[in-house]
Amino acid sequence: MEYADRMNGRSSTGPRAGLLLLAIFCVALVVAAALVYKHDFVFVCRDSLPTVFCAALSGAAPRVLSVVGILTMASMIRPAVLRQVAAALRPTLAWDGIALIALGSVLIFAPWILNKGLPGAVDPSVFVALWLSGLAVAGAGLTHTLFPLKTVFAALKPAALPVSGLVAFGLLLPEMALTLQPIWKMPWLSELTFDTVIAALTFFGQPVVSDATTKMIGIDEFMVLVGPQCSGVEGLALITVFLATYIFLFRDQLRLGRALLLFPIGLVASWTLNSIRIAVLLLIGRYVSPELAIEGFHSHAGWLMFMLLSVSLAAGAHRVRWLQKSGAISVAESTQPRPSFFADRATVLILPFAVFMASSTLTSAISETPAMLYPVRMAFVAVLIALGWSVVRALPWRIDPLSLATGLACGALWVATSGPASATDALLESRLAELSSVAFFGWIVVRLLGTSVVVPLVEEFFFRGYILAKLDKGGMAWRILALVVSTGIFAAMHDRYIAAALAGLLFGLIYLRRGNLTDAVISHAGANAVIAGWALVHGDFSVI
Repeated sequence: MEYADRMNGRSSTGPRAGLLLLAIFCVALVVAAALVYKHDFVFVCRDSLPTVFCAALSGAAPRVLSVVGILTMASMIRPAVLRQVAAALRPTLAWDGIALIALGSVLIFAPWILNKGLPGAVDPSVFVALWLSGLAVAGAGLTHTLFPLKTVFAALKPAALPVSGLVAFGLLLPEMALTLQPIWKMPWLSELTFDTVIAALTFFGQPVVSDATTKMIGIDEFMVLVGPQCSGVEGLALITVFLATYIFLFRDQLRLGRALLLFPIGLVASWTLNSIRIAVLLLIGRYVSPELAIEGFHSHAGWLMFMLLSVSLAAGAHRVRWLQKSGAISVAESTQPRPSFFADRATVLILPFAVFMASSTLTSAISETPAMLYPVRMAFVAVLIALGWSVVRALPWRIDPLSLATGLACGALWVATSGPASATDALLESRLAELSSVAFFGWIVVRLLGTSVVVPLVEEFFFRGYILAKLDKGGMAWRILALVVSTGIFAAMHDRYIAAALAGLLFGLIYLRRGNLTDAVISHAGANAVIAGWALVHGDFSVI
């Protein structure tokens, strides 16, 4: 009875105040670690530690913010699970857990202290051990602070798999945004941002100094460069990925045509906030502190704005009835059983492609020859396909002669219009020559199977099975729109835009001909098989 009374009294000021203070401390810890290790830690990570570890570490703060944003959005989908987890919270925070958090914090900052006192004398592996130990201890302490040990596993078990997937997605969100950045790298965007910042500062009576040629803006002697990265391209890419995720997760409740309006709203808001960020950066640098402007505000304001904007858009859209389907029932309130995560068709159509693209950006960040890591990418994607095999197997798999012939023709055209090998391709050739015969044979097999089987499946599932099918509401106008949009996005994801657009258009028409997704997969597989065969015969893997 005493425990029940305490549970009923959980909404009192004490527990709420404790949770608020704990949340503030955790946010402060993340921000402090980001500032310290980015600006006051003389240590070149890539000279001493694995590149993949350094790449992950360099974006630690953005990754944490992405995870927070994704989990916040997901909590709106399954409020019942959230309530179940909340019901397992301790009535008061455990002080021994708080002590563990403090110990973990000390371990996290220990490398900074050691490097300050003994610069260059400590082995980098010690830094890694301290960082990982600190994260583990602080994580265990946070869990123990919030949940009793005897109930934590039972409380978290229903949410373990989906939460793990969402956390992984949040950690990879920066890489996904990098994948989309080329779409937004347009000269006019930098020009527009440059002119907008000047106009805003001039409106408020600031003595603006600018150079349109070099894209330099300043107030008196404090100057900043508004380059392509400062144009807001990263924010545009991030908000695109985030809104696409939101629409996917709430696909059962949203009217897709209306929900697509969130994209222009989000993109305009993201660009506007970025322009404001640059203007405020200049004001801080001129009137407060140049160091604070460059080392603090510039580095993290963009990510904080992104998180606030994305969560605000998702929460706001969730309350706008005009965006909801008539009589839509939330996932949490629905009495109809939902398929398991990997038995859900939309999950299988989208998730393998998302991981495929994220792994592409990640391997490009950690290796001079990302193609050498192609087997690793295929392993991740193959696991996801295997987990969703019930959906794949249920499709009507039959070879259609017209689909196959169209694909073979596409492949021949792709090979015929391919250009000369680049410097990167030459480097790949030299790296492959260094492999043992067994390793080289294994790489060739995975490359050929991945190109001919896995990639067609993943890309057609996403572009034709999800995007085109979702946009096609019936009628010629909707069908043309769906075909144009899906083809345009498909082309943007490839280096050779025109050839990719033609191929995407043909695959889309093949799909629409009978409404059979496997026709598009087989056509795409035929095209890629021709390309892979040509690459094998000529020993030139630059074409794939």
